[in-house]
Amino acid sequence: MKSFIRNTVFFIGWLLSPLTFWNDAFINIPISYLAASLLIKVLPVKFLYLVLISYWFSNVLGLYMMYLSGSDIYKSREGVFKGIKTLIITTTLYSLILVALARTGILRPF
Repeated sequence: MKSFIRNTVFFIGWLLSPLTFWNDAFINIPISYLAASLLIKVLPVKFLYLVLISYWFSNVLGLYMMYLSGSDIYKSREGVFKGIKTLIITTTLYSLILVALARTGILRPF
């Protein structure tokens, strides 16, 4: 049972992490949009900021979940540095896209 839980946490972390090329468009950005749309009702913060914070949080959370549940995989420093480099590059790129979408009026709360 412990192995099943560890593998499930690792899989969910992998889905949230920036280590796959497709996850941001299909998982992290929709989650961030939904979270920001809900948070905008209770927090006096610009919608774009909420989307970006939620987006970065989901990526970092995914890597952290993978790290906790799959520490055997990340024993080498190379794997950790590759993950951090991928996180920074992909989240920065998608963040710029989100900013552009917000400035054109496409990204709005529902």
